[in-house]
Amino acid sequence: MNLTDNYRLTSCKQVKKIPTGLDALVFRMVGRFKGRRGVLRRLLRDARLIDKLGRSYSGLSDAMLRGKLDGLQNCFRRNPDRDSLMNAFALVQEAVARTLGYRPYVEQVAGALALYRGYIAEMSTGEGKTVTAAMCGVVRGWSKRPCHVITANDYLAARDAEIMKPLYSYCGVSVGAVTGTMKPAERREGYAADVTYSTAKEVLADFLRDRIALGKFQNFSKRIVGGTSEGLERLTGNLVQRGLYTAIVDEADNVLIDEAVTPLIISREKENAEFNESCRVAFEISKELEERRDYAVDFKNRTVRFVTDIDERLEELESKDEFARAGFLKDLVRQALVAQKLFECGRHYVVEEGKVVIVDESTGRKMPMRSWNGGLHQMIEIKEGLELSGLKETEARMSFQRFFRLYKNFSGMTGTGKEAAAEFWTIYGAAVVCIPNHRKNRRKVSLLKTFGTKESKRLSIVKEVFRIHEKGRPILIGTKDIDESERLAEMVTALGLECKVINAVRSEEEASIIADAGKLGAITVATNMAGRGTDIKIPDKVKKLGGLHVIATECNPSARIDRQLFGRSARQGDPGSVSHYASFEDEVLRRNLPNALAVIFMHLGPLSALSVRWAQYRAGRKAYRSRLSVQRTDTWLEDSLGFSGNDV
Repeated sequence: MNLTDNYRLTSCKQVKKIPTGLDALVFRMVGRFKGRRGVLRRLLRDARLIDKLGRSYSGLSDAMLRGKLDGLQNCFRRNPDRDSLMNAFALVQEAVARTLGYRPYVEQVAGALALYRGYIAEMSTGEGKTVTAAMCGVVRGWSKRPCHVITANDYLAARDAEIMKPLYSYCGVSVGAVTGTMKPAERREGYAADVTYSTAKEVLADFLRDRIALGKFQNFSKRIVGGTSEGLERLTGNLVQRGLYTAIVDEADNVLIDEAVTPLIISREKENAEFNESCRVAFEISKELEERRDYAVDFKNRTVRFVTDIDERLEELESKDEFARAGFLKDLVRQALVAQKLFECGRHYVVEEGKVVIVDESTGRKMPMRSWNGGLHQMIEIKEGLELSGLKETEARMSFQRFFRLYKNFSGMTGTGKEAAAEFWTIYGAAVVCIPNHRKNRRKVSLLKTFGTKESKRLSIVKEVFRIHEKGRPILIGTKDIDESERLAEMVTALGLECKVINAVRSEEEASIIADAGKLGAITVATNMAGRGTDIKIPDKVKKLGGLHVIATECNPSARIDRQLFGRSARQGDPGSVSHYASFEDEVLRRNLPNALAVIFMHLGPLSALSVRWAQYRAGRKAYRSRLSVQRTDTWLEDSLGFSGNDV
């Protein structure tokens, strides 16, 4: 199958519209109950049969086992029957035991089956989701059609592809990885593999770039009718992907919900000296304005509004400036105020090599290829005294919701999925099924401690660090932003304790720091970078002391993200503990808790922890409305551009 034929896999797919109104309400109710006990019973029953069958293959030689694996591959290029599927997973289970040194549990086999059958599998952190995805990836890879395993970040994509390479090779499946730093030739090689590990941003960005390269031949029927074979070969020679067929999404709630608030936009930089000059003029005007007298800052909604009419101050400039005449200067002044009042270096962005690099708040990682629009990026560059970048011109746009509905086979897994079960079913048509733990969870979670100020919260955290460290237990301190991680590291160091820091600025030694984070007496301060996909192993001596202790220093917008950090401790039946802190100066509470309620909650003692749940509920509702807005825009674009004859 050549590249032109493979691209047909995507361009002929009809995307179902997302239900709205009463239909959406019914879908959400169905989604809450779709993956209940009946589905789980069937998965576990089949998994036990597979496990029994897999153990019967343990006596085979490597040559005989490889022969059976090779014999099944042709079957999966068509539609396999149930017996072939059961046999395939049994053989792959034995292959895992021989290449990776451990036999997947029944629960992991059930998770792999759930992925193959199109479910979102909720598996607790530490239950072996990486090998679960790889088992399904092997079986899907046998079809020789594109299989994309989507991870939360580039580090995990490269790591998982490398760790699972022996398994894939043993089973006759090629594996590759695509990360943000790769060139087109390297990306093409990564996508040419049977199974490709990458992130949602990279796969969608490459998909949009390929559509731009195809131009008017995006539609498969147009390529057949209107193109010569030589022309099509030249055209498809510029593409990097083979098409879209199977997606297995790791950390599905992060990729499909947390990251889906904004669409991905492909743009090109266009030099525009007049626009840059207008930005400088607007920034100077903003410095002359006085807060409360001329404008008001709404920190909760992260907006700025003008209290007085500043049009008179702009009249002199209207005759001189093209953007002022177009009415843009006032908007640029507002963006200048937003940049100065609502965006902080070290929290929302960092400056590297003379460039503003956005920091993803949910993961704590840098996003060097992304920029803010509407002049905001240029305003932050002026604020930091940097050279201005050019104006961005949009070339292609698509939301993650629409993109993942293009795949013929779609499934995912996460440690925190049941809270979003209704949305998974409504948007993606995938039900959530909760796979039980292999061993009983021994994690001890303390009650949430709330404080009036951040400083009092920090002092209490440092005291706890000192107390736990005296026992010799390793400690992982999770923070929400770079500045807070550096501040707490300073306070811990001031006590004479040694600690290591992982954040967007200090990410080079992430793998080695994580490898040592579970050792006796280790103290690690990390942003949300350490919250997903991080496996901190602890030695037996640490297990006897009580295991890894995790301190969550601030509540996140979603309790799911909090649970991800908690999951770094007490993995696979190990002991561990968690303590959780919050203050009424934390961003989530400031933005989502009305002032009157904050005052009441502050005086409720232990019940003040309810304020966090209330704030997280409101933050979740806002994020859900933002995702709905993205979906409506998708629908509007599809309806408006439907006359063009292209698949939008």
